[in-house]
Amino acid sequence: MILPCSWVRNDEKQLRFAEETELSGIFTVLPDKMNIDGDRLQLEGQFHSKKMARKIVAFYQFSSKQEKERWMKYTQPLKMRITAIIQTPIAQTNLHGFDYQKYLKTKGIYQTLTINSLQSVSEQKIQWNDFRTWISSTRKKAIDYCSETFMKETALHLKTLLFGYRSSDFSQKEDVLANLGILHLFSLSGMHVTFFIGSFRYLFLRIGLTVEKLFWLQLFFALIYAGLTGFSVSVVRALIQSSIVLADQRFRWKLSGLDCWSLTLMAGLIFRPYLLFTIGGQLSYGLSFLILFVQPIVEQINHNWLKSYCFSFLLNIAIIPLLGHSFFEWQLTGSVFTFVLLPIFEYGILPVLTISFISSFLIRFDFWIFGLEYYFLLQQKVFEWLSHTSTFTIITGHFSLWLLMAIIFSVGILLDRLLIEKKKACLSGVMLLLLLQSKYISPKGMVAFIDVGQGDSIFVQTPFHQENILIDTGGKMLFEKEKWAIKSKQKSNADYSVIPFLKSKGVKYLDKVLISHGDLDHCGDLLEIHKKIPIRALYYPTGTESKRLFQNMLNTLKRAGVKCYPILAGQKIGSSISLNVLAPMTKGNGENQDSLVVYSKIADRRFLFTGDLEKEGERQLLTNYPNLKIDVLKVGHHGSKTSTDDTFIKQTSPIEAIISCGRNNRFKHPHDETKETLQKKNVTILQTDQEGMAYYEWTPWSKMSPV
Repeated sequence: MILPCSWVRNDEKQLRFAEETELSGIFTVLPDKMNIDGDRLQLEGQFHSKKMARKIVAFYQFSSKQEKERWMKYTQPLKMRITAIIQTPIAQTNLHGFDYQKYLKTKGIYQTLTINSLQSVSEQKIQWNDFRTWISSTRKKAIDYCSETFMKETALHLKTLLFGYRSSDFSQKEDVLANLGILHLFSLSGMHVTFFIGSFRYLFLRIGLTVEKLFWLQLFFALIYAGLTGFSVSVVRALIQSSIVLADQRFRWKLSGLDCWSLTLMAGLIFRPYLLFTIGGQLSYGLSFLILFVQPIVEQINHNWLKSYCFSFLLNIAIIPLLGHSFFEWQLTGSVFTFVLLPIFEYGILPVLTISFISSFLIRFDFWIFGLEYYFLLQQKVFEWLSHTSTFTIITGHFSLWLLMAIIFSVGILLDRLLIEKKKACLSGVMLLLLLQSKYISPKGMVAFIDVGQGDSIFVQTPFHQENILIDTGGKMLFEKEKWAIKSKQKSNADYSVIPFLKSKGVKYLDKVLISHGDLDHCGDLLEIHKKIPIRALYYPTGTESKRLFQNMLNTLKRAGVKCYPILAGQKIGSSISLNVLAPMTKGNGENQDSLVVYSKIADRRFLFTGDLEKEGERQLLTNYPNLKIDVLKVGHHGSKTSTDDTFIKQTSPIEAIISCGRNNRFKHPHDETKETLQKKNVTILQTDQEGMAYYEWTPWSKMSPV
C-alpha cells in the first residue's frame, strides 16, 4: 500500500495583501537613516497623518540626477510633507526563504510607504539636548567625509569598519567574504569594540587620568561610539558587556563571565524585545555565549599561535547550529582565514584606518591616500582568488527541529568532553559531521514551483539526494538607465529566491538544468545561479543559442566546464527520474513557440512543464500525443490568454494548475480568460503571486496527493 505524501500549502507563508491606500502626512527622518542607491531612495522614520502615526520604511524614486545630488548633501534631520501609498510588507513566499515582513517587525515596523510626491522637504535644527539626532547627524557627516576625502575602496572600508555603515557598494563584496567565512570581520563586533575601547583607555591612562575617573569617561565614550556606529546590535552588545565587566571590577560585584553575559542579554531585551528573533542578535549573543565555553578549553595551550588557531577553530565548530539554521551552509576553512586575517585587521587595518581618518582633518598626503587605495584593491583581488580556489563549504540544508537538537547536543558533548574524554569528544565530532550530511539519508523527494516573480523556476529533488534538477531559473528584464540611476549592484532575483531555497534543500551542485527557451524571465539568472551553485549539465531546445544573450551565457558555462546539450522532442533526461521531452519537434529560435515541454511521472503523479508554450503549440502537442493525460500542469506563459487552449485542458484533464507570475505585473498575468478555462474544467488553480511557492513531496514508498 502506498502512503500519501503532500502537496504543501504552508498557512504560515501564505500572502495576505492589504488594500493599498493613498495617504498624505508628515514624515520625519534622521540623516543616517537615508540610503541612496542609483535612482532609489530608502528612508526609515516616523510618519504622521490624520489616520495613523507610526515608524515606517518609505521608498522614493528620483526623477533626475540633480535631485539625487541634492539629497546626498543632507546632513540634518528632515521633515517632509508627502503623499504616498501605504502597503503591508510581503511575507515569506518561498519555503525557508527571507521573510521581509518578519524582518521589519523586529524593528517595530509593520507597513511600508511608496512616495508618490514630495510637497516639501526641509532640514530641521537640532536641539542641544537631542542626543539621538545629534549623533545621527555627526555619523552622516563622518560617512560623507570619508567618501569625499578618500578614494572609493578606502572610503568603503572606513565607513564599514569605523562607522558600521554598509553602503550598496559593500554588497558587491559580501558574497566573496561570506564564501571565505570572514564576513564577520567586516561586521562591527567585539573585536572592533575591544580595539576602540582599549585604545581609548590606553590614551587617557598614558596622559595621567586615574582609573576611577576613566570609568565614567569610558561609559560616556561607549555611548558616543554606539551612536557613531548606528547602535548596531553587535556593538551595543559588546559595549554593554564590556561596561558591566568594568563595573564589576570597579565596584567588586564578583560577577562571573556568564553573569555578565546574562545581564547584557537582559539589558538588550529591555530595549529590543525582538532581539533574539534577528540574525544579528542571534549571532552576536550566540558567539559571545560560546566564547565563555571555548576560552577555558584553549587556555591550557601554552603556544600563543596554536592557542589562537584552536580558539578560532573551536568557535567555528560551535557556531555550526546558528550558521546552518540561518544560512544553510558552513565554511570549513573559515577558521583558517579568520586565524590569519584577524591579527591583520586588529593590529594593522583598524589602527591604520583610524589614524588615517583622524589625521586627514589636519594634513593630507596624496601618496598615502593612493597607497591605501592600492592596498585595498589588492586585498580584494586576493580575497576573490582565495574564494575561487581555497574554500570548502558544506551545504547543510535546512535543519529540522530534531536535527538541530541533535547537532546542538553533538557540539555540546564535543566541547564539554574535549579535555576530559578525548575518545568521546572524537565520537561526537564524527557524529556531527554525519549529521551535517544527513540529507543523503532523507527519503523525501520534492517538486517545487519556486516563486521568482514574473518568471518560471521549477526544482525537482529525488529521494536520498540522488539528483537535483532545475527547470528554468527565473530572471528579470533590465531596462537601460542613465549612469547615475544604475544601482551599485544589480542583484538578481535568484539571490532572493532560487539560490537560498536550493541551499535550504542542501544543494551544492545542480546535476541538470533545463532551459525552456531564451526569454530572460526563464534563463536570465542562469549565470548567477552557476556562480553560487555550480551546474554540471545544461539542456536547452535546439536553436535557442541563436539568441545573442543566451549564446553568451552558453560560452561562459562551456568555459567553466559545464556540459551543454541542445535537445529536441523524443529525448529522455534524468537517471533517478525520467524527464521526457515532448517539444519542440524541430529547431527554433528560442521563442515562446519553441518552448521545451517536459513530461514526467513521479510517484504515480503526472507533471507537464510547458515553459511559455502558447495555444498553437498546445494543439500541436495534442496532435503528436493524442493520449496525453496529466495531473499537474505548469500553465504556459504565466497564465496569458495566448496559452491554455480549452481543447488542450479538456483532453489532458489536469487536476491542478500552477501559474507562476509576478505580483502586480505589467502584463496583467494571469488573464481572466485563462482562469475561466481552468475553472470550467474544475481544475484547482494555484498562483505564486497570491500564495507563494507550491511544492509536492513524496518518498519511495508513497505517492502524491493534495492535502
